[in-house]
Amino acid sequence: MFQRTWTPAIYDLMETLTCRVRLLSLSHIHEGWQSQFGSSKMVVKAVRQLGGAGMIVGDVWTVQASPIEQHPLASWMPQQAPPDFDRIAEIVSSRWNERCEPTPVVAASHHAARLFGSSAGGLPPVNHRNHDLLLSAVYLRYRTTQPKLACTWLGEDAVSMAERGVKNPDAYLFDESGSVTRVIESAGRYSLKQLESFHQHCQSADLPYELW
Repeated sequence: MFQRTWTPAIYDLMETLTCRVRLLSLSHIHEGWQSQFGSSKMVVKAVRQLGGAGMIVGDVWTVQASPIEQHPLASWMPQQAPPDFDRIAEIVSSRWNERCEPTPVVAASHHAARLFGSSAGGLPPVNHRNHDLLLSAVYLRYRTTQPKLACTWLGEDAVSMAERGVKNPDAYLFDESGSVTRVIESAGRYSLKQLESFHQHCQSADLPYELW
């Protein structure tokens, strides 16, 4: 399957997996792309075709559903006081209470990522699973509730300004001039120390953020 023959739906899906998030569950794809593909059956067919063409890799994980709320855990702007990280850490540690379920997931292959100029590719390690699936759920929320902003969303693997050797934000949102308007971070199962470290990084770089 060559890129020049991709339908708009397949291109959108592959751009998402290479430039916006690192992986999607099959449920995410049904939720976000079924209207473009036309039916649930066509979603499954497209996923199989992309896998057969070496564009995506997949697995079935036994994981909990992502505990995404209607609003971020914290929204911060430069010059504001820090959020209450003790309270946020308590929420993060107690919110993973759903039973684990088999969850089919897919990620872009390394080859596909290179086609889009991204350093992404491959499934993330075990300790990133909850974190990355929650971030994908946040991205889908943006596609539904703030589609114009979702179009400006780039994951850290597709952003040239991301620094090597440091914990970069998970995603960046940009304005028309190319300036960062805010960054997005999945708190996953972060500890208090990790939450505070993320804030310090954004504070030093004057980066507004949402923490989910």
